Amino acid sequence: MSEVSTLVNSQGVKELSHDEVLTNSIAYQHYFNRYNEFTSTHKSTLDIKERLFPNLTGDTLVGPDKINLRTPSLYFIQDSFLQQEQDIEDSKNENFAITFFHLGNKLSGHNGIVHGGLLATLLDELTCRLAFLNFKSKRGVTANLNINYKQPTYTDNFVMIKCEIIKKQGRKCWVKGDVYKVDINDSNIEASENLLTSCEVLVIEPKWVEKIQNGSE
Repeated sequence: MSEVSTLVNSQGVKELSHDEVLTNSIAYQHYFNRYNEFTSTHKSTLDIKERLFPNLTGDTLVGPDKINLRTPSLYFIQDSFLQQEQDIEDSKNENFAITFFHLGNKLSGHNGIVHGGLLATLLDELTCRLAFLNFKSKRGVTANLNINYKQPTYTDNFVMIKCEIIKKQGRKCWVKGDVYKVDINDSNIEASENLLTSCEVLVIEPKWVEKIQNGSE
């Protein structure tokens, strides 16, 4: 039995854009308020700029019934992580980012279920962006991605992707990524029953990193 879309949970909601539905929701406001509180004492986070334009997930796969919405990432990053390239032994709950999406029916593999390859791509992209912030060059590549699919991710729904630094050693950075289903009327998104897909990614800053050009360069 297919999950009911969050877009049809209340009368008249289809008349609103995906952006309006999400940003006015209890779920999004919970994280946005936390972000505002965090950045009031961690000013460096406000200076984070996306150095790499996501051509695939920010252009090619964007459109009606595809990636209908991708919010700017909300970064919760310690100033020391942004300003120094030191090793980090345990970064749990200290350096993470939150991004919301609405994924449409044209992104399915099995009927009504988001293609697992798309979820892997989104996780790869977002975990790397977080790791890059602590590399001297602000660039890097994926060396390894281990992914576990816990539950089907149904199309025509909002999801939240949380990426979190695990540790960093030299040119290597390990990042955890989780995809959660979103009930727009519930702020407790990170409950275990909402976890859809989880991964751990090893991101490296290769010795040939200067050969990598970001889209804005």
